[in-house]
Amino acid sequence: MKLLIPPEEHTILFRHITVALDCSPHSLASLTAAAELARKMHADLTGIFVEDINLFRMAELPCSHEIRMYTPEPEKIDTLQLERSVKIQAKKAESSLQRVAGECNVEYSFRVCRGVVTGEVIAAALEADLLVLGRSGRSPSCRKGLGSTARKALAEGKKPLLFMRPGIPAKAGPILVLYDGSEGSNLALSTALALMEKEQILHILILAESYEKSLGIERELSQNRVLADTVAEYHHLPPKNGKTLERYIRMAASGMLVLSDSMNLPRESVHELVRELDYPVLLV
Repeated sequence: MKLLIPPEEHTILFRHITVALDCSPHSLASLTAAAELARKMHADLTGIFVEDINLFRMAELPCSHEIRMYTPEPEKIDTLQLERSVKIQAKKAESSLQRVAGECNVEYSFRVCRGVVTGEVIAAALEADLLVLGRSGRSPSCRKGLGSTARKALAEGKKPLLFMRPGIPAKAGPILVLYDGSEGSNLALSTALALMEKEQILHILILAESYEKSLGIERELSQNRVLADTVAEYHHLPPKNGKTLERYIRMAASGMLVLSDSMNLPRESVHELVRELDYPVLLV
């Protein structure tokens, strides 16, 4: 069994990291995770803020009004005030990026563009090695599950994705990686090893059709030189379906989950897992 990325190349796994910013709690959690990864990988960090063109189009409609807490009647949306409000949000996003990047001592750049949010974020990701997103955005309808931008990025599947949420830092606790011997799971394992901090525990969940085969995979992994200095714990589970896997991962209560949609598991099962688990998830 051969890992795809040798140890001497771990520090250049991600050279350019892009993080989508919108000042929501999920976005700020993404920014912290992206900056910490950039520090560890010696990567460039780019923050992108998108001025939602659909919001401005809606404001221009004659039937569009807003209801404020301190006014008894709906009022026509003030497009100039909307412009100012969006500019203020962009400045807040840039200030947050400057502060967090400074704390992590990483180089950063900041971009503001106007367009459809999902399209602009995914286009920016094409220039990066990793896109970091909040699981949800500012919309109240996205409080549970993935937001529209995260769902679109997951469906596109063109770049590695890290989905973050507030309350669970990416570097806190152990890392859990799904492994089934495929090239995709080798990449997931190699990526997890690259992210490991000293004394951090790596949980390897082996998915195999039989317990005997699963034990054989464990023996091969434990003898691999790349894992020699890693504190690793092995777990075994038949690759039945996404719901069984989801329940097991919830019981494990690990930190970040690392997996690939190029494993032996059906791609849709992997994506369902990403959508349903309310944990930091890195998809490579």
